Amino acid sequence: MSDGASSQKTASQAYLEVAAAHGVEYVFGLPGTSGQEFIGTIAEQERIRFILALHETCVVSMADGHARVTGRPSLAQVSTLPGSANSVGALYDAYRDRSPVVVTSTHVDTRIAGRDTHTEGKDLVELTKQFTKWSCEVHRSDRIAEVLNRAFKVASSPPTGPVYLSLPSNLLAEPVATEIPQAERFRVVPRVAADPEALQEAARLLAEAKRPLIVAGSGVARSGGAEELVKLAQIVVAPVVMEPRYSFLSFPTTHPYSFQIPERQVSFNLPAWGEPDLIFAVGCRLIREYRYLPEPPIKPESRCVHIEEDPWEIGKVFPVDVGIVADARSALRSLIEILPSYMDRQDSQHRTERLNCISKAREQASAELESRIRDGWDATPINAARLVRTMDGLIEKDALIVNESPTSKDILMSNFQFSPGRSYFSNSSAGYLGWGLGAAIGAKLASSGRRVVACLGDGSAMFGIQGLWTLAKYRVPLLVVVFNNRAYMAVKNQFRGPEDKVQAAAALGADLIGPDLNFARMAECFGIFGQRVERPEEIEPALQQALAQTGPAVVDVVISQKSRKD
Repeated sequence: MSDGASSQKTASQAYLEVAAAHGVEYVFGLPGTSGQEFIGTIAEQERIRFILALHETCVVSMADGHARVTGRPSLAQVSTLPGSANSVGALYDAYRDRSPVVVTSTHVDTRIAGRDTHTEGKDLVELTKQFTKWSCEVHRSDRIAEVLNRAFKVASSPPTGPVYLSLPSNLLAEPVATEIPQAERFRVVPRVAADPEALQEAARLLAEAKRPLIVAGSGVARSGGAEELVKLAQIVVAPVVMEPRYSFLSFPTTHPYSFQIPERQVSFNLPAWGEPDLIFAVGCRLIREYRYLPEPPIKPESRCVHIEEDPWEIGKVFPVDVGIVADARSALRSLIEILPSYMDRQDSQHRTERLNCISKAREQASAELESRIRDGWDATPINAARLVRTMDGLIEKDALIVNESPTSKDILMSNFQFSPGRSYFSNSSAGYLGWGLGAAIGAKLASSGRRVVACLGDGSAMFGIQGLWTLAKYRVPLLVVVFNNRAYMAVKNQFRGPEDKVQAAAALGADLIGPDLNFARMAECFGIFGQRVERPEEIEPALQQALAQTGPAVVDVVISQKSRKD
């Protein structure tokens, strides 16, 4: 288990050697007063770069965004109880979206632990373990390399997710003669093949269904199975929707079989197609409800095939007829091989009828969208759909969109053309705000040759606004577009009753006015290019200027509260 590196070194040096062996390029961190040994060791080497942030939400979110792009674990370093407590919300986001983030935190010196010392917490492992796959505290310096190596293995094993390690600060300075584990001998192949008999039954149900609907989840994109999903949809001739509250886009919105469904009032009843008689769910959790719905989105009479790598998710809430434990790409590849023999039993007329029905459904959905967005197209405040369509025309066709504009998400996905070259991810359903700016910074650091655009709601942006400092310090060439509707709209949308009561409640707990938030001015305070857009004709020139910058840019667009899709 040795790579020959067993000479005397400090535990901090061993830590960095393990990280480097696992392909870590950056440590995102906020070292705090207990991190002197760690930060000093980072400064002595050049293999791994340290990225400093001003809040632990930004630290963990940057590591999260980097991990989502690379598909490999990323490393975040925080400090004792305050740093760990501040990181919990972003850990929650990473846990809900299965992001392989390894968070290490210094802890108080073991020689004074238990004396109610400065920044001491009773149990950092207990604090974090509900938000991780594994949380652990290391009690011997010669075990740090071993445990960190295991942390990378756990984070990257399916289903992936975050890991937290507590490292007493004095242990990091101790000399150790430990051997550095060979990372390649601890990796787990992230492929889980499906049971062949279960796949045959799934193929039979797909072939026999009259109105099948494919519900795709983030697991398809994470497993690299988006192309296979397109092939499967074309073999079956079935519409495809993304599961509500998804974090990765797994099916191109430009495909003629692609349909959008609302995330808050979930319905699988598509225009023209109607209620599905079979739901084929792949790589998803099926489903995470936003609020209580008196009528379940999956009707009792609908058959269901559910493919998911985590068996906990299958049959968790809704019954299934065939449940298959497998990673999405492996299962889709196998189905693509066996499905044609089942589909050949259908006559060509049946296939033509389906194609015509999907075409009519798409036309109807497009007509409804156009009717909806044209209302207030030239109005002020700006129609969010007009902003998104202008972005669509100016941003490169291979761009990555990182989204934390919760109440504008449906508008973004309906009006921005996600062809196969364009990618998308967001924090799906955790509800912890402030993730987006940090995640986009981490994503951009992992995507040096690609445009990355952060789409942030004004409320979300304020929870992670410290990220502007990191953006400026490292001159990360990220475009940030703020969808500024001057309110916590997710909160405001919940208010019910007479208009005067709604307005009074909004003034107390949702409206972000008096003073207004001006993100262009905030950006300028850090030396970042900033533009405020308040009129529709200003959108395009502002975006063009921002896209021409060699460093970071922030475009703050004042949008209408009425232009979003409920």
